Amino acid sequence: MSATLKSKILFIGYGHLAKSLASKSFLKNFTIDSINSKSRIYSLNSKKEIKKLSYPYKYVFLLVRPNLFYQKGADFSKYVDSKTVIVSCMAGITINRIQKTINSKNIIRIMPNVMAKQNASHTYVYVKNKKLINTSFYKILKSFGTFHIASKEDEINIATAIYGSGPAFIAYLVNAFVAASKNISPKSKLNEKDVIHLIQNVISINDNSQKLEKFVQSIASKKGTTQAGVHFIKSQNLKKIMYTTLYRAYKRAKEISIEKQGPK
Repeated sequence: MSATLKSKILFIGYGHLAKSLASKSFLKNFTIDSINSKSRIYSLNSKKEIKKLSYPYKYVFLLVRPNLFYQKGADFSKYVDSKTVIVSCMAGITINRIQKTINSKNIIRIMPNVMAKQNASHTYVYVKNKKLINTSFYKILKSFGTFHIASKEDEINIATAIYGSGPAFIAYLVNAFVAASKNISPKSKLNEKDVIHLIQNVISINDNSQKLEKFVQSIASKKGTTQAGVHFIKSQNLKKIMYTTLYRAYKRAKEISIEKQGPK
């Protein structure tokens, strides 16, 4: 595809999420430049540093931390014109706040996650002007995975907790299971990859909560080893722990949206 107005994208910020969004399918369909915190500019298509930005950009993705946006957000105005669509991937920062800071009405909020690299993100989208969700933007969303158009902006805060932060929470739980497997018998030849493979297999054959519950019941025979372990998990109220984990992430996203100076 030629580098036309419709195909050119700028990433402001190039951290872990930005690198995950730059999937093969995304790079195939768009010309993408990035500018990092040190103002160094890179072409993500050629994977080389370039001397200057190639204006104009159809989309400008905000991929910086909320505190940096509060500090330098007004400076981002120089990267947009009246036709540029701003795509915010920032947690907590509302469309109204972005509009006042950058002076643009063409704003879309999305909350993808790092699974976009494998085309496996479930991305939440919120926009006030529905006309911005056009064929070109659908192509962007599909390059990340599946997506959902939210009816209320607060749904982005919920999605931030579940889909944005969720992969880290799941990874933490998996890592705890792997560590426990090793600690229970330090001299055994238990392989970390085998344990992770076990977890992947369980999830792959039980693709909803009802199947997972039945799966537990089918293995947890009365007075057996599985029942002993499950009984302890229930006694520790793991479901409440997980609810509190997600709620605190959601609450933090809402706090960011009302902070005047940004998170410290």
